[in-house]
Amino acid sequence: MTTATSSAEPPLIVGAGPTGLAAALFLRERGIPARIIDSASEPTTHSKALGVNPRTLDLLESTGVTDRMLETGRMARGMNLWRPDRKLATINLGGTGHRFPFMLVLSQAESERLLTEALTERGITVERGVGLTDIATANGGITATLSTGETLTPSVVLGADGAHSTVRKSLGRDFPGSAYPEPWHLYDARLQTTLDDEFINAFLLDDGVLLFIRIKENLWRIVSNVTDPLGQLPAGTTVEAVEWDSEFGFAHRIAKPLYADNICLAGDAAHIHSAFGARGMNLGIEDAYVFAALVAENRLSEYEAHRRPVIESVVKRVARATEIPRGKSLSAKLVRRFPSVVSWLAPKAESAVRTWVLGLDHDLDIE
Repeated sequence: MTTATSSAEPPLIVGAGPTGLAAALFLRERGIPARIIDSASEPTTHSKALGVNPRTLDLLESTGVTDRMLETGRMARGMNLWRPDRKLATINLGGTGHRFPFMLVLSQAESERLLTEALTERGITVERGVGLTDIATANGGITATLSTGETLTPSVVLGADGAHSTVRKSLGRDFPGSAYPEPWHLYDARLQTTLDDEFINAFLLDDGVLLFIRIKENLWRIVSNVTDPLGQLPAGTTVEAVEWDSEFGFAHRIAKPLYADNICLAGDAAHIHSAFGARGMNLGIEDAYVFAALVAENRLSEYEAHRRPVIESVVKRVARATEIPRGKSLSAKLVRRFPSVVSWLAPKAESAVRTWVLGLDHDLDIE
């Protein structure tokens, strides 16, 4: 196959998940058309990401995507914490003064669809079924080889190609961190239940957690690390049908470096962590926003300095927050042994938890 090399090429975005799509959209809004590729021939129809936080809604508002998300998703106004026999506490997400005082429940597949539609309207087409096979830097330039045999020399590249990133691996960048040994289970199931569907419901069981989030109608997301989660449902809840189930693991890792030689990593290619706090997709879209702004201002070398402190802080907090639902640590066991402690602490911690979950725990200042 004959290879072609282009000159004066636009930015290359590898990966058409939420992070890559958002990066292409943010660049286009700044007058910079990007080329975006993805090795998958079709968008995914199932996804683990389910929450869109106020920070993301703020960032996407000028593109029109936020209004479409609000029309499509549903609002989760807080979290109820339970032991099997009683409610321990309620964490309300209102009270921050923010105009979006909730977590928007919207599947990643829907978010990707809305972002893709916005790109198409702006003349940007996602090149699906086109993967990156290699990327290298030499003499101040970038060479990217695609699965089609085409060779590119883009001025900048964003690796948004997931936890198994080809961009990151080809460049030999480290991905240090740790992983939990136990498997986690996910079900999207039709339920008959008495659970309050305006709130996320977390049941602290002796050996782990059962987490319930209503997606739409009577379809709920169940996440758990216990044995036989569907056999330990709370009273008043029964399963009508399971529409999708998956098993996965949690890890906490941050790539090093996030930036070098005009190549940035973002989203899961740059950082992974547990789903508690719903920060994964949202943090990736924030990466995309910062990337686009710095590209537009010819300041991309500042990407590492802007993103690493934020990412490290978020991943550290997520790792700490995950220990209680996991149920393995001494503190997690004590919470279950003395549940009145949760009832006493929750009101005192509500403000801090609310700010963190809503993604409002840090400034996004790139001046």
